[in-house]
Amino acid sequence: MRAAAAVTLEDRFVSATASTVGQGVVWRVVQLFEGGDGVRYARLVNAADRSLTKTVATDALLDRNLFRHAS
Repeated sequence: MRAAAAVTLEDRFVSATASTVGQGVVWRVVQLFEGGDGVRYARLVNAADRSLTKTVATDALLDRNLFRHAS
């Protein structure tokens, strides 16, 4: 799957809807895995508060309407 190869550990993402002034919340990729449904997922940790996590399909991370790479 092409999308999975484009997301790597330690990549950082922000929501595409985040303010360009504040950059929004930065999410860091800490784990990549294939779910039971065959979809590739990334486990994300909030860069400012590691107690906040979420799991997102790697295809969603690469969708520029949803997320952007953080600098």
